Amino acid sequence: MKKNVNKNLKVNEKKPEVKTPKVDNKRKPPKWFYTVPFLLPVIFIILLEFSLRMFHYGKNIETWIPYHPELPGKIVLNTEIASKYFLTTKGIPSSIFDPFDAVKKPGTFRVFVLGESSAAGFPYEPTGSYSRYIRDRLQLVYPKQNIEVVNVSMAAINSIVIKDMLPEILKQEPDLILLYVGHNEYYGVFGAASQSLFAGNKTMLSLMLYLNEYKTVQLLRNMMNTISFWFKGKEKPTGSTLMARMAKNNLVLYHSSLYKTGLTQFEGELADIVGMIKEKNVPLIMGTLTSNLKDQPPFISINEKENESADHFYKLAQETLQKGNAAEAKKLFIKAKELDALRFRAPEEMNGIIKKIAGSNQIPLIDFETAFNNLSENNIVGSNLMVDHLHPTLNGYQIFGKLFFEAMEKNNFLPSAERINISDEEQHSIVVKNFPFSRLDSTIANYRLLSLKGDFPFNKDGKSKTLLDFVRLTDYNDSLAYKVVEENYYWELAHKKLATYYLEQKNYPGFMREYSALIGQFPFTIGLYDKVIQVLLAAQKYSEAYTYLEKYYRLQPDAFCTKWLGTINLFNNNDDLALRYLKESFSFNPGDAQLLWNLSGVFVKKKDYANALLFINKCLAVERNFPGAAQMKMQLEQAK
Repeated sequence: MKKNVNKNLKVNEKKPEVKTPKVDNKRKPPKWFYTVPFLLPVIFIILLEFSLRMFHYGKNIETWIPYHPELPGKIVLNTEIASKYFLTTKGIPSSIFDPFDAVKKPGTFRVFVLGESSAAGFPYEPTGSYSRYIRDRLQLVYPKQNIEVVNVSMAAINSIVIKDMLPEILKQEPDLILLYVGHNEYYGVFGAASQSLFAGNKTMLSLMLYLNEYKTVQLLRNMMNTISFWFKGKEKPTGSTLMARMAKNNLVLYHSSLYKTGLTQFEGELADIVGMIKEKNVPLIMGTLTSNLKDQPPFISINEKENESADHFYKLAQETLQKGNAAEAKKLFIKAKELDALRFRAPEEMNGIIKKIAGSNQIPLIDFETAFNNLSENNIVGSNLMVDHLHPTLNGYQIFGKLFFEAMEKNNFLPSAERINISDEEQHSIVVKNFPFSRLDSTIANYRLLSLKGDFPFNKDGKSKTLLDFVRLTDYNDSLAYKVVEENYYWELAHKKLATYYLEQKNYPGFMREYSALIGQFPFTIGLYDKVIQVLLAAQKYSEAYTYLEKYYRLQPDAFCTKWLGTINLFNNNDDLALRYLKESFSFNPGDAQLLWNLSGVFVKKKDYANALLFINKCLAVERNFPGAAQMKMQLEQAK
C-alpha cells in the first residue's frame, strides 16, 4: 500500500544563515566636516582684514599719529580720528593739533583739555582757545618746567565720543584733565536727537564703536554708502555747518521723551567719564555750561499756545529788562532758552547733572554760568561775552582760561617746580598782552561767524547766504581770510603769505605778529624761529630778536642762538650773560671767527687780557684777515 504524500506539507528545513554587512545609516561625519564650513568665512574675513590693513585701506583711526618727520618722538591726535564717529558725514572735525612727547619726560607737567567746539576755541581756533591761555600762563610762571597742554576737543562731538577716546588719553599719563562738555548732547554725533540709528542705545553704540576699529567694517560701510548713493543720489545738506547738517530740523520739545532721553544719556556718560578718570587717580576739573541768554532769540518756537512759546517769553524778557526789572528778565530769558525747540543750547537741567556728579565725586567745579552772568550787564550774559548762541568771545575764552588756572591753583593741581614771583593780576596781564593772535586770525573768526549766521538755523528765511553777501574784501588780509574760510586754504600758509607781504612793506610789527601766531601754533618748529630772527637781525632790531632767541634757546640750544644771545648781551653791557652764552656757543662751534672776536671782547671788558689774547689768536687762526683782529692782538700783547 502506497503512502499518500501531502504535497502541501511543507518540510521545515533550516537554511544556513548568510550574514551580510550592516549599513549604519546614522553614522556621523567627522568633526572637520562641520568645522571647515565655519572656519572658511572666518579665515576669509581675517585674510581680508589683514590685506586691507597691509594696503592701508580706508581711514586710519588710531588715536595718536607721529607729529612731524623732523620731530621724531612727538605725537598728536590723529586728524582722521573723527571718521570713527562721523560715519557718512563729509567735512569731519579735527582738533587744534597740539603735539606732545610719545614717552613722557621726567618733570613734565601734562594737561589734557576735553570738550566740544567751545573747548576747541571756535571761531578763533587754533590759537584762540582757553587751552592756549593756560599753556602760556603755565610757561610764564614755570619757565624751567616742561609744559604740555594738549587740547583734543572737536566740534560736533559730545560725551559719548569723549568717553570712547578717554582710555587712550589716560594711557598718556596726564597730570590733570580739564572738562567742559554738554551743549552737544542732543545734536552731536550719536546724540539723542541726531540722525544716528544707534542714538540712545548704549549697547549698540558700544558694539558699533568696537567694530569700527576694523577695516572690513569700513569696506562694508563704504560699499553700502556707494549703493545708497546710486539709488538715492546726493542729498542736499540742510545747513553749511556740521551741527546744522546733523540736526536736520529734528526738534526737541521741552520735557518731551526725547528731551529726557538726552538728559539720561548725558548723566550716564558723564558719570562713566568721571569714574574712569577717578579710577586712574588723575586730577579733574569740570565746569558748568554757559550760553547767550540776552542776545540770542530762540531758534525755533512752537506756537501751539502762543503765550507759552519760546518767542513769547523772549519778547517778554526784553520788555521786562527795558522796564528795569533785571532779575525777572533773567528768569524769562532762561525760560525762552528752555522752550527753544532746536536745542543747540544745553538746558538748565544739564548744569544740575554736572553739579550733582561733581559734588558726589568731590570733583572741583567752576561755575562758568554764574561767572559769565556776573561779568555781564544786569547779570545776564549776552553778546558782551558771546559771539553767537554759546561760543565765547576771545576775551571770554581768556576768562575761561583764567578761571581754570585759578581752580588749578586753589586745588594744588599746579606743577611742584620753582615758579616766578609775580602776582596773579600781572600773570594774566602778560599772557593777554602777548597772546599770539593777529588781525588775520580776527578776520578769519569774523568770517566764520558770518558764514555760520548766513545759514540754518540762524537764517530763517530759507535762503542760504554766502560770505560775500555780508563782506567786501578790502585788502590782502581780507582776501587771505576769505580763502581760509571758504576755500579751505591752509591757515599757516595764509599767515606766512601775509608775513611776507608785511616784510615787503618794511612793516616789521606786522611781520612779527604773523610769525608769533605761527610759533604759538607750532612751538616746536625751529624754522619759524630761525626765519623771524634772521629778518630782525638783518634789520638790526636786536631787542626784538632777543625774545625769539630766548624761545629758540629753550627749545634747542645751538651755536647760532647762543652766539647771538651772547652778542646782544655784550652790546647791552650784560657781560656775565654774554660770557655764559658765548662760551656755550664756543662749545658747539669753536671755529667761528666772529664768535672768537666777541669772546675776546668780553674778556677785555673784564680786564682778563690773557684770555682775551688767547681768543684773539684763535680768531686769527680761523680767519687771518679778520677785521681789527691783528690790531687787537698788538694792543693785548702790549697790555699783557
